Amino acid sequence: MKGFRRLGLAACVAVAACTSEPSRDAAPATGSTPLEVRPATIKSPGGTMSVVYGGESDPTLLLSAGFLRRSPVGEVRAASRLSWSPDSERFFVNDSGNAAWSTFRLWTVDARAQAEETSTIREAAIAELGRRNGCASLPEPDATTRGMGWSPDGSRVYVLAQVRRQTGGCVWTGVDNVVVAADVETGRLVEVAEGDEARRRWPTLPWGPVTGP
Repeated sequence: MKGFRRLGLAACVAVAACTSEPSRDAAPATGSTPLEVRPATIKSPGGTMSVVYGGESDPTLLLSAGFLRRSPVGEVRAASRLSWSPDSERFFVNDSGNAAWSTFRLWTVDARAQAEETSTIREAAIAELGRRNGCASLPEPDATTRGMGWSPDGSRVYVLAQVRRQTGGCVWTGVDNVVVAADVETGRLVEVAEGDEARRRWPTLPWGPVTGP
């Protein structure tokens, strides 16, 4: 988690055209694997790579393309959840000690079996949540973010951004959560929906409890 860095709406304007383009993904791919106490190996859908998790005592991630081709990815908290994109080109982790404090983290895998983490989509989702509450900027720790699924071709990822707390910098106006569908190549938000509208638009996403602050 970054510090109390304030995220301006420029992120939404510059990298995300916050539109309501009709959905082309009637049934998002929603599978994920828990990262908890025990070590785990999560194979990509294509079967050529895996993410290796060291377990609660060593909560590091390695990207493996064979025993002699392993590269460090980062460290996460137990218990988290990991999901590969259907095209095996990316994966996200909902890095979280519990569901209320989740942080969406996204990695892209290159041809050398190296993984690079980017925060553009997370930041754009938080900025859009702030914008819909009339906030010019929003501290990242004020929101929780959670990856919910992928488009069937892996070109989009669905992310929930939800109010976690209020530090006084933003007076919330009643929008407790939004779901964004983001283009993974550009970071652009191609669809955004709030609360009940999001549930109606994407009923198969793994909702679970979604509450306000």
